[in-house]
Parts: sequence; C-alpha cells; structure tokens
Amino acid sequence: MRPTSPDTLAPLVRRWQRGWALAAALTPATEADGALHVRFERPRRWVERIVLDADRHPERTLALAERVAASPDPDWLTVPTRDAEATVRLLAGTGLEVDPAHETLMTTNLVEHPAATPPVAPYTVHLDEECVVPGRETVLRASLSAPGHVRAGSGIGALVGTDMIAHAIGTEPEHRRRGLGSVVMGTLTSRARALGGRGGLLVSTPQGRGLYSSLGWRPRATVVVARAPGVE
Repeated sequence: MRPTSPDTLAPLVRRWQRGWALAAALTPATEADGALHVRFERPRRWVERIVLDADRHPERTLALAERVAASPDPDWLTVPTRDAEATVRLLAGTGLEVDPAHETLMTTNLVEHPAATPPVAPYTVHLDEECVVPGRETVLRASLSAPGHVRAGSGIGALVGTDMIAHAIGTEPEHRRRGLGSVVMGTLTSRARALGGRGGLLVSTPQGRGLYSSLGWRPRATVVVARAPGVE
C-alpha cells in the first residue's frame, strides 16, 4: 500500500489497539518512544511494540527495531504503514525477520454495515454480552454451532466508546465457504450498532481481507510484523 495521505496513523492505531486489548484480555499498553508496548509475556511473544507513526518518523521505527533485535526476550515489532515497501527496506538491515504475509488495518461505518442474517440450517447463532465499563466498554462474543454443539465459527467485538474492534473472527475448516463469517460479523456489528457503535476497526490477515472487503470494510494501512530470527 503506497502513501495516500499525509495524515498520521497514530490516532487510528491507538483506537484499534484499545479495543484489541479489551477483546483479547490483554493488560493496557504503555506508550513511549513513539510506540505502544503490549506485554504478552508468553514463550513466543513477550512484548509487542506497535509503532504509532512510522511513515512520519522512520527513525523511531529503526530504533525500535534495533531494540527488538537486541532483546533477550522474543519480542515483536508491529508497524502500521502506508508504504510497506519502504518499511521492509528499513528493517532489512536490523536482523529481524519480516513476515511476508502483511496484514491490513481496515475500518468501516457500522451504520452502513450489512445487517445480521440468520445462519442457514443446521447452524445456530449465539451472542454473549459482557459490560466491562457501563456506557463505555462492552465485549460481544458471537459463535455458531452445528448439531451436537460443535463450534463452527466465532468472533469477538469490543465496543469502546463508539468504536467496535473486531477480533479473532474465524470459521472451522470443515465449515468454511458457507457464509458463516458474514453471519458472525453481522451479528457483532448489529449489536454494536444498537449499543451506540458507529465505527468499526480491525486488523485482517490476507485470508480474511476478502470477507471484510465484501462487507464494506476499507483498507487504511498495511501492517508489517517483524520478529527476531527463530521466533514464531
């Protein structure tokens, strides 16, 4: 994705990360050195450093990359950018391994999002709602089950203010190509809209981008992910 706007990505990245952290039950990020620092403290993912304004401040990206490369822990560097090629070139000499399958930061207008449609037989849709902070933060969990209570698909929507951040949208392999992803997304966005949601944000894998594009989501930035060699 080539640069299309001089506007900083920082506000959008902050909004997405707040909802992602809520949906994934992560501790709040700390902000320093031009990045959000998210602690996972897992064997393959200790700290993830998300660059806020990589296109305007490549020197910050480079400094953070060198920090990740020198860390004794399996840290990650995540770089939302409108110029993935330049970012990859910048990271080339740092010793980090760049994931070639770039992800995509996408947004949508929830008011225009396709409404929830009932799943085709024999699937049943379920929606759980957890109010975390009354009037400000709500977590929605949608799932689709097949006969025998077998989970066929699921997803999470974290509503923060008027933003709904979609996370972990997926369909089990044996249930794919049946429109279940659209049912999950429609279920989450319809409920978020009823609760006052107006905008949607997510980071998509290459495999999921087709689904979201078909539902009206628009790409806003490429997300480049890099790790130390051997970290998966």
